[in-house]
Amino acid sequence: MRPAGTAVRQWAATSARYTAGAGPALWARAVGRGPGGRRATGAFLRRRMLVLPALAFVALALCAAAYADVHDRSERLRHRCVPALEGLAQARTSLGLAQAQAELRLLTAAQAGQVELGETYRSRLTEASQSLNRVARSGALSRGQEQELRVVSGLVVAYGDKIAWADRNRDSDVLREAGVEYADDLLRGPGTNSAAPGEPTAVLDRIEELEDQLRNETGDLAAWSPLTLTAAGAAVLTTALFGFQAVGTAVFLRDRLRLVSVQLAAGALPVLLTPVLLAFGGAQEHGAQQGARSAVAELADVGAVRAAPHAIEDATDTAYARISAANPDGWSLTAGIVVPAAGVGALACGVTLYLYGRPYPAARTTLRRKYTEA
Repeated sequence: MRPAGTAVRQWAATSARYTAGAGPALWARAVGRGPGGRRATGAFLRRRMLVLPALAFVALALCAAAYADVHDRSERLRHRCVPALEGLAQARTSLGLAQAQAELRLLTAAQAGQVELGETYRSRLTEASQSLNRVARSGALSRGQEQELRVVSGLVVAYGDKIAWADRNRDSDVLREAGVEYADDLLRGPGTNSAAPGEPTAVLDRIEELEDQLRNETGDLAAWSPLTLTAAGAAVLTTALFGFQAVGTAVFLRDRLRLVSVQLAAGALPVLLTPVLLAFGGAQEHGAQQGARSAVAELADVGAVRAAPHAIEDATDTAYARISAANPDGWSLTAGIVVPAAGVGALACGVTLYLYGRPYPAARTTLRRKYTEA
């Protein structure tokens, strides 16, 4: 253990010495001083004329990519996942309420078999079908999930047909009870399920499986993505390098040309502020995504009770409100303005340095003149 500890201390000491020596060397390079002495004014300005805009554009592109990924997740949550989860919860609870109404009218009521199903059952079944149609139009489902939803819709039609058959044969206790029990098997599954584990066959089980998949997707959308983290980290490094080079250039202009470049500062400032602004907006939207995920997670606990529609509406309204509180539309508009404005500032930095360097000839031109005179 002692040799290993000694090696670690030696490595740490070497790294510290290298870092301590690298800092002044990088600063000397940033302000135009090197091992060979001061660099030529014209060559330095022409190099920085290209380096600063290039660094700025790379930093802005990375910032825009990181924020766009966060914003796209907010849009998918607000316009796709939350509406789809709302529709699935409404379909699930409406079917449960419809079955309860059918059992009441056809089996358990005192007048069972003597009255029709009534409008309550029909309205519940219609609500379930319409909710499934809204889920299909939400755009939140994958191709496999869309196929599963079509199967569910077909089973709902078959369920309604079986309840209608039991209602038409309500004079016969045997047929009426058989029809309701068969419909219940379609809806909730038989008591002994021969299907393989993990393969739902009943309507409600299939709907709950789709809900679980969408909730998992919602959790993934509300988490930091590798694209966002990678682009944001690279943007921070590139922006820091741009700021370091810009300050070094400003020091060079003050020491060599005896001027304080307001134009350079005005062009560099938007480039430095844009990552901070987009980081604040992205963090605010990410917090709203977490709140929306927590709100829609409550839909799993909503059962087939009379208060189910109100509970579903409250949960989804909370999710929408938390996303809207982050003002994603406003931040998107802000990003669409500040990123191009910062790009213009980066070009202004390059143009400013080009104008400063025009009076100074390039090194090759000076050597050619000396050779011609000789």
